[in-house]
Amino acid sequence: MKVRSPRIFGFSCLRHLRSAGKLFLIGVLVGGAIWGIRVGMREFFVENEEFALRHLVVDTNGELDAEHFIEVSGITPGSSVFALNLRETEERLLRRPSVEKVYLSRRLPGSLRVRIEEREPVAWLECRPLGIIGKHPVAGILLDKNGVCFPCESWWQERARELPVVLVSQVQDGDITVGKEIRHYQARKALSLLRASQDELKGTPWSLPVVAVRNDYSLEAATNTGVMATFGMEDHEEQLQNLVALMDATTRKGESIFTVNLIPKRNIPVIPELARGPKAPRSRLQRDIEALLQP
Repeated sequence: MKVRSPRIFGFSCLRHLRSAGKLFLIGVLVGGAIWGIRVGMREFFVENEEFALRHLVVDTNGELDAEHFIEVSGITPGSSVFALNLRETEERLLRRPSVEKVYLSRRLPGSLRVRIEEREPVAWLECRPLGIIGKHPVAGILLDKNGVCFPCESWWQERARELPVVLVSQVQDGDITVGKEIRHYQARKALSLLRASQDELKGTPWSLPVVAVRNDYSLEAATNTGVMATFGMEDHEEQLQNLVALMDATTRKGESIFTVNLIPKRNIPVIPELARGPKAPRSRLQRDIEALLQP
């Protein structure tokens, strides 16, 4: 049996209102407490000068220093170390093709430690059809030891000036992509020749500053003394050893080499450079190589 009357209904409403009021009061108290805690934590951690960023330690295998790190990371010196979004900063740095790994950590009260693994460049890439110019800090592309392409960052410009150049004239779509390994087969072989020359030419007064893709089966390289040498795609160590022997022999005789073809195993064709008389004409590729040899 249900009894309904205005008086009973009024008491029921008052009871519900008191319950709602209690819940509202509890909500206000909890919200106020949370707001107060957040304000207090912000004043203690974020706005506290004791936790301001004063020391930045950058540990890298490359050339990126603290000044350049601040420039590319967007971190403001003097801001609280607790206000830094470390994950966002790491992701921002990893979007740069020249950076392989990065790890950030806070050191209280006001230090930030940065560990970065950079791609170390071993050569420039030049491909005029794609607008890539070797040894150009803006239009140039660098290659690491694995053939990964990446722009020349400002902190690498000084050391990159003396790096050799891989010259490619003909490419297909997808052969060269910034941030990825170069897919051009002959260019990868040219890079392999440059890496082999670093070991085989130690102790010699000359080097190979330019290696160009000549065709599908050969490479054209130049010494810093102007000798043009034709290499195959394989057996680079043996071919470099033959070149060293030929250069030593001609130097002892007071002669010099104009061009040499190192692909044959025996009876290596050598054209000497004549002190007098006209020189043999250079090919278009050899002229492009000579242009890269100019300081």
